[in-house]
Amino acid sequence: MENVANVVHIGELIAVSKVFQLNPFRMVTLIEKGAMEVFETKEAFVAKYGIKETYDELENWCELNNGKIFTKPIVESEYNSSH
Repeated sequence: MENVANVVHIGELIAVSKVFQLNPFRMVTLIEKGAMEVFETKEAFVAKYGIKETYDELENWCELNNGKIFTKPIVESEYNSSH
């Protein structure tokens, strides 16, 4: 991913960290490694995941009031073992 600081504000990380039960530093690391995703818009999120009642392929996700969506996909091996 591009420089996380260009995409995510520290205040957003702090707010979302409670949902994911991760500290902001860990979240930055996961975003850099691609283990967490940040979508600038709901449209970008829908383009990848579609519109569904539930998102079984995501461990968790959070939409901020500014429209950004943070996701933590389930690790592939975890997802396959549950389906």
